Amino acid sequence: MPYKLTTDQINKLISQPETGMGYQYVEAKMSNYSSFKGVVLNGEVFIPDIRVEKIMGFRSLNYSAILNEAEQAGQVRDLKVISKGQLHLGEKFFAKSAKAPASEAPITETKEDEVFKRYSPYRNDRRVTSDGGLLPGTYTTTEEDSHNVKTGKEAMDRYALPSDDPAIYVFTIQPPEKTRVRVGIVEPANNKPGGGVEVIFEDGSPRKTVTGLDTIPAE
Repeated sequence: MPYKLTTDQINKLISQPETGMGYQYVEAKMSNYSSFKGVVLNGEVFIPDIRVEKIMGFRSLNYSAILNEAEQAGQVRDLKVISKGQLHLGEKFFAKSAKAPASEAPITETKEDEVFKRYSPYRNDRRVTSDGGLLPGTYTTTEEDSHNVKTGKEAMDRYALPSDDPAIYVFTIQPPEKTRVRVGIVEPANNKPGGGVEVIFEDGSPRKTVTGLDTIPAE
């Protein structure tokens, strides 16, 4: 069963780095004092790992349906973000890549006039601030890699997003020169092939650096 999160829990999560575009792996302590590991989508709904495969295994079950099925906020007492290696899912959800992910890459700096893209299945993407910036630890991709993506399904597969909602919403990021980032390759995960370029904005990006919302076809 998915669980909706409280406003305080949402704010706590989005103040921490993502695991990938639009999601975080977490450990949750429940109101009955049990504990589960799992995934949080868009900072607002928690899915325990024992339910992830069942819920994510059906393309007809989209994000709206997951939210509608979710228990009301209050069932989760506390959350902390964990690494992918701490999540208990089978090998078909995770596989090692020959190239390192962005989380393992050294910090570099953006160049003048560099452009980045963020693909999201969420119109109300919580990593984009109300004044047009990115929160620290937010994932994007390079403009060059975005040329490989024409549909939301291609974005979902290339960036190994956990839900089967096509990532049809596109944000464009134009950060200042010397913004700190980490650049790597998306590992196979969430039963998706990955392989795209991923870029973590270590400190986020300032106001008025993010534009959109643009949309692309679902498939």
